[in-house]
Amino acid sequence: MKIKTMIMVAAICFAIIPMVIYAVFASVLVSSNGEKEFHRQMTDLVTNQAQTLDIYLDTVQKQNAALAAMDEVKDVAGGRGNKDYVGNIFSRLGTDNSSINAVVLTDKNADIICGRAPSALKDDLSMITAEGVQNDVLYIGDTANKLMFIRTAVGDKYLVTFYNIDADTFLCKIPANSTFYNKGMVRVVDPRNNWISDANAGTNLVEQYTQAVVDRIATLGDGEVTDIIEFDGDSQGAIAGVEKKLAVMTRVGGENGLVVIASCPSNMANIISGSVTSGVVTAVVLLSLLSIAGAIAVAIFVTKPLVTIEETLTKIRRGDHEARITTVSNNEYGQISRAFNNLVDEIVVSEDRYRTITEMSDNIIFEWNLKTNEVFFSNNFNKKFSYRAPSDHFADSFLLKAKLHSDDSERYKADLEKLGNGEEFKGNEYRMKNIYGDFIWLLMRTATLRDKDGNPIKIVGVMVDIDRAKKSEQQLTARASFDALTELYNRETVESQIDNEIALSAARKSEMAVLFVDVDDFKHFNDQYSHATGDQVLKFVAKTVNNIVGEYGFAGRYGGDEFIACIRNAEINDPARAAQEIISKLDAGFECDSGDQLRISVSIGIALIKDDYNTRVEYLIGKADDAMYSVKKNGKSNFAFI
Repeated sequence: MKIKTMIMVAAICFAIIPMVIYAVFASVLVSSNGEKEFHRQMTDLVTNQAQTLDIYLDTVQKQNAALAAMDEVKDVAGGRGNKDYVGNIFSRLGTDNSSINAVVLTDKNADIICGRAPSALKDDLSMITAEGVQNDVLYIGDTANKLMFIRTAVGDKYLVTFYNIDADTFLCKIPANSTFYNKGMVRVVDPRNNWISDANAGTNLVEQYTQAVVDRIATLGDGEVTDIIEFDGDSQGAIAGVEKKLAVMTRVGGENGLVVIASCPSNMANIISGSVTSGVVTAVVLLSLLSIAGAIAVAIFVTKPLVTIEETLTKIRRGDHEARITTVSNNEYGQISRAFNNLVDEIVVSEDRYRTITEMSDNIIFEWNLKTNEVFFSNNFNKKFSYRAPSDHFADSFLLKAKLHSDDSERYKADLEKLGNGEEFKGNEYRMKNIYGDFIWLLMRTATLRDKDGNPIKIVGVMVDIDRAKKSEQQLTARASFDALTELYNRETVESQIDNEIALSAARKSEMAVLFVDVDDFKHFNDQYSHATGDQVLKFVAKTVNNIVGEYGFAGRYGGDEFIACIRNAEINDPARAAQEIISKLDAGFECDSGDQLRISVSIGIALIKDDYNTRVEYLIGKADDAMYSVKKNGKSNFAFI
């Protein structure tokens, strides 16, 4: 027996006792209000089916979103990564889940990047980019291909999952198992007005209902249940040969979601009212004796699966990730149970992956749920800090209770306030007191997750220990050796500083650039004027380079007439602009002690680090040197990248 039928029986049983007292009045009410009761039951049927469908849609959307969020899929969508590996993942999904036909990754033109298209489409995926198709919405193909699909954006690509439409498919079971009053039926319609059943999947709604019903769907809000709609039937109607029909509908899954429609001949209300009226007086006397016992028995039977689900949820919350619902029936509870088990499997796999990554890393991962205002830290947090939060609430969390260095406290509070207000916060460096009572340098990087309306719902962040690199930087600065003539870093210090900057760039996930600056024809100044004038030229070059890059880097004398400049965060501080400014400033020249106006020409080679943070200092400087020599060979007084 279906759950909805059991609930209806329980409701009738509870109503029998007062019906004994009002037996006469009940007969009159059933006769006069039969049509109203019939309408109510149609509305309840649509509402119940919509609730079940909402759970299914949520599961489908989360499954596709979880797959789209995989780093491997993102890499392939970004033009890198292992397509064969991701393709195997897609193939296994189709093998392990009988309802999934295929999973593919396509570009905006529906050209396949990874995965195999369903054979029914013959590699023509144009329907997924057809006009009006939106992301994260379930659509139905035409009758021929027997496919449903949902697409999710991965950057500028689409991840598309195709589902089979057959008698065993969940959405097909809704209309197949939901006939009522002999001729009444339920249908599910997608945003393009295609409807679903095991026989007519893909048939357009206009072919089954009149335009009046189609027009009402266009104005239907999410979760809204319509009043009874009466419309004319015809030979193409869902119930052929009936002059008048009734329909009730509701939308599930948002403005572009699916629509559940229940329809039935209008004369069925009168037929049902008449039959109920004739037997109500006799039946009420007999049923009143069984009402109490029956209601109790039905209530126990109906709620038993709910108890099982609740117990399973409790086990999972207590850490038993192997707990699953073992008793799976063929009614709506069975569908919910299977969806629940599949969802738990995916969550467990995701949590295991997340836990493995955090356990293998020294970095501390944290989450701030802005809806519940709760904060959670990864297990390795206790290895770094001694703070134990009395609750998960933000007010008790380490984010708010951390002991900051006095120089960083106000800046940290301001950044945290911005973060809580949904403003983007890419990361910053602070000193916090660790488990040993010492202040250590931490780099905090965060990402804000938002809902479909753009409102922030969760902050995911990481704390990276950069204490060694920062203190090494400070020590190097404190004991740095300077070139006596130019007062810039000498060669040894420049190399040490660049090595340290590579480590910091790796922690920041930022770019850096090295500029190799060589004075063109420097011998000319010594020979034409004097060595003292040559020294003035070197000082002028050193001062110019240092003034230009000093705000976002540092400079040093590498030897003779060669200088090195390092630019951090090169994705923001354009090294090409800095090189051009150096060339222009030096070309403007200066007046030397002899009174002559000297113009300086330099050749500049630029080497970049974007993501290869294992690069050695010698190799990086050598590449910049090579780029500089390429400028020398092509006319000097310019710059070049390598």
